[in-house]
Amino acid sequence: MKIAITKNAKILALFAVACTAVVSLTFELTKNRIKQQEQKQLLSTLHAVVPDDIHDNDMSQRCVRINDPLLGSSDDQLAYLATHNDQPIAAAITSVAPDGYSGKIFLMVAMHVDGKLGAVRVLKHQETPGLGDKVEERKSDWIFSFNNRSKEELESSRWAVEKDGGMIDQFTGATITPRAVVKAVKKTANYFEQHKDTLFQQANACEVEQ
Repeated sequence: MKIAITKNAKILALFAVACTAVVSLTFELTKNRIKQQEQKQLLSTLHAVVPDDIHDNDMSQRCVRINDPLLGSSDDQLAYLATHNDQPIAAAITSVAPDGYSGKIFLMVAMHVDGKLGAVRVLKHQETPGLGDKVEERKSDWIFSFNNRSKEELESSRWAVEKDGGMIDQFTGATITPRAVVKAVKKTANYFEQHKDTLFQQANACEVEQ
């Protein structure tokens, strides 16, 4: 009996070692490809929220780490900075809507130095398929309703979804999700307005390998 248990234990140990080796090898073989895909997705999102023709720097190579309650998380967020002739143009800021229907909604919010809202994209969420997931650009065009909103609109008391008496459409069957996004965008805009003068003076913290 003891011999059988010892034998099985050795087999399990060898199996665990083999599995660990396979996982480690797979990670080593794919990590560069994963990193390339992440960088490709980042560039795609940055191009979507900040037009290439208004800046002349590589935003993916110029960013700073920021931390503020207005950004919806105690974790560090990133602000990717757009400049033209070294002059500040816009920032694409990652932030979090903590009060989505199914949890946190991770956003990228592009703000221009004149206070205009450029565009918004949802980076990650767990909202209900068919309802809350309409915040995704591939599910509906709702997220495009934030494009090029003025500073005056952002500062208006009507910056809310229509159900709350606001100016932003919500989609049928789900109010909590769009309400959370609208609130988070407003808070991110407030953060940018308070810190835009110092953001562009900070040392680059996010340079990545080419």
